[in-house]
Amino acid sequence: MFKQARLKLTAWYLLIIMVISFSFSALIYQISSLEIIHFADSQRNRMERQFYSSENPPSPPPKVLVDDLISESQKNLLNNLIIINSVILIISGSLAYFLAGRTLSPIQKMHEDQKRFISDASHELKTPITALKTMLEVSLRDPNLDLTESKKVLTDSISATNQLKTLTDSLLELNHLNNNGSSFKLEPISIKNLMTESVKKIKPQAEVKKITIKFNPTKGKINVDGQKIEELFLILLDNAIKYSPDSSQIIFNSFKTKKNVVFKIIDKGIGISDKDLPHIFDRFYRADNARTKNSASGYGLGLSIAQKIVEQHHGSIGVQSIIKQGTTFKIILPL
Repeated sequence: MFKQARLKLTAWYLLIIMVISFSFSALIYQISSLEIIHFADSQRNRMERQFYSSENPPSPPPKVLVDDLISESQKNLLNNLIIINSVILIISGSLAYFLAGRTLSPIQKMHEDQKRFISDASHELKTPITALKTMLEVSLRDPNLDLTESKKVLTDSISATNQLKTLTDSLLELNHLNNNGSSFKLEPISIKNLMTESVKKIKPQAEVKKITIKFNPTKGKINVDGQKIEELFLILLDNAIKYSPDSSQIIFNSFKTKKNVVFKIIDKGIGISDKDLPHIFDRFYRADNARTKNSASGYGLGLSIAQKIVEQHHGSIGVQSIIKQGTTFKIILPL
């Protein structure tokens, strides 16, 4: 579809360019022909005056010869214009094809992202829905189902429903970030308050594993959407807690450069392999390493959301990791 659209757009670009080129060529030909005729007439008149005023005048060129010279000049002009337009056609055709590709590239990427989004979302939603449906059907068909087992089925169903809600909420948020990131409410917020609130909200989860979070906020303010940046920190801190051993420590610090604020979240967890590092921000990506063997739940959307939040703030996010030694996430946001 996009190949055909690119060819059509190229044809339209080329048509517009060549119509303009041919129009100017026709105008140039008309003006130049008039100039040639005017010049030939003026030269012939000059020679005729010399002929009548001089004792030994030069013979004026015959009218046929003058007409032949004018015709030859016009023919040469026409040939030159044809050559120039042929060159313009070739060059503009190549440029038009290139520009058509550049024009359609964002649309094609958005279309492919949308198709992949629908495909991935359908696949991820299908698994828990199928499991929930199967569990309920098996329970309903069991004639010996007692009250205790019924409560367990309901509890498991609620748990599966909560997972579905988490997944759909994440999908909706990711879609919102893709389409409406510019609607962020930016305001000057204390860096210390942002970090403190994030640690406060994640602390109960860390205490379950007896993990301590050591944070050292820098002074000053940063112009951001506070709610989204807290969400960013919570995603990264949640990951650090999930994949860190019990009784370990997570370091969360920040410092300022001339134009930016740099945040670092460092854990001593199981790490990420080199082959998985380039893909960890991909939607629904799950590394085929020790992290997937961990009991932590998730759908592979958190880091995609985190990346989108950073990008919408015109910042950058990067990661360094060594297997069995830990992972460091580095976020750079403009002041």
